[in-house]
Amino acid sequence: MPVGLSRLEVNALRGSLQLDADSVGYCVFDRYRRQFAEVSRDEVQGWVEKFGVSQFKGGDKPSGAAKRRSPLGRLSRAVERNCRVAARVSWGNAVGLFGGGTNLPPWTAGDVFALTGSTWDRLSERVLGQIVFDYGLQLAVVVSDMIPVLYPHQFHSQQVVAAFERFIEFVARNSALTLCISQSTKNDFDGFARRLGVTPRHSDVIYLGADPPPEAALLPAGLPAELETQPFVVSVSSIQVRKNHQLLYQLWRRFAEEGRTGVPRLVIVGAKGWLANDLVYQIERDPLVKDSIVILNHADDRQLQWLYANCQYTLYPSLYEGWGLPIVEGLMHGKACLASQTSSMPEASQGLAVHLDPLDFASWHRTIVQWSESPQLLADVSQRVQDRFQPRGWDDFGTEFCEKLQAIVKPASLSRAA
Repeated sequence: MPVGLSRLEVNALRGSLQLDADSVGYCVFDRYRRQFAEVSRDEVQGWVEKFGVSQFKGGDKPSGAAKRRSPLGRLSRAVERNCRVAARVSWGNAVGLFGGGTNLPPWTAGDVFALTGSTWDRLSERVLGQIVFDYGLQLAVVVSDMIPVLYPHQFHSQQVVAAFERFIEFVARNSALTLCISQSTKNDFDGFARRLGVTPRHSDVIYLGADPPPEAALLPAGLPAELETQPFVVSVSSIQVRKNHQLLYQLWRRFAEEGRTGVPRLVIVGAKGWLANDLVYQIERDPLVKDSIVILNHADDRQLQWLYANCQYTLYPSLYEGWGLPIVEGLMHGKACLASQTSSMPEASQGLAVHLDPLDFASWHRTIVQWSESPQLLADVSQRVQDRFQPRGWDDFGTEFCEKLQAIVKPASLSRAA
């Protein structure tokens, strides 16, 4: 199941492929050699075409070896783990960037060097300084969230937090364009810059897209068969402290204690993340919830789409988000959503989810019980979603991304920001 950052990266690339071939180039950063290398347009086209395509036929659940051979697995290793894609846009030639022994196209001072995805744990200030000061390129950065600044205690390593803070400070001081994926994230980024005494050159908002729902299908192999006949709800996200799965566990445990048989089964879809082992251990071994909570750590896109299409509603109790893509994906399927009222989540839902304080156990308990005992109430909320939600596709995101980059292209080189 590709995460939101993977989708962002690939759809930014997809948008850039609509530009004239002479005005855009691509490079990757090799984290081991600590240098950039050019990537051909054909290779980028191949990545984009293969993204999300499953080679598993007949509904078979992929094995570990099969997953490693899949196109998505190769893309993940190429783009997510070993390097990060940087698209460079100019009016004329594609920008080439340095690297020992590499032969890249010429670049021109004033060209735009764009970073997407989680580049902050790959690129040091020295490398960023070369891009901006030595080569005179305009840095454009997509900021997906400010989580390490706001929630440093929820990371497994303070070195990770420090690396993010150094990166985002460089961006605040020196980026020609900072694209935040929600107004909430922009507010957090601008606030961080103000605390540094810096006014960013240009920070803006660009909303993510989402994949349209596919045609209805039969239950994919690999999912519990009882989901086809028993009502269930879905919560999609990596399992980590910030996502607040602890609330869901305690809610379903309380429902079991109260003997509420009308509450649907909870399906948690997501890989285990930082600091999640203790919670997962409790859920998997608690006899009170063994029949009412299902954890799916390795759902593929086909399984995920089926879960969205067939659930009663979705839940998203996260403490903080940069956007909240699973909220959008559920709404695109016409499903009601119960989500947190914090950060970007009301933006993501266009105000159509029911938003609650993520720490207010009683409110979540009351709403879930009401939706379970009053099908018409839930149907009314779902109908409002179906009538009012305005979907935004990934094509819209890709087009806007490239338009914003082209708008800042200029021949002049950059000077250091104050």
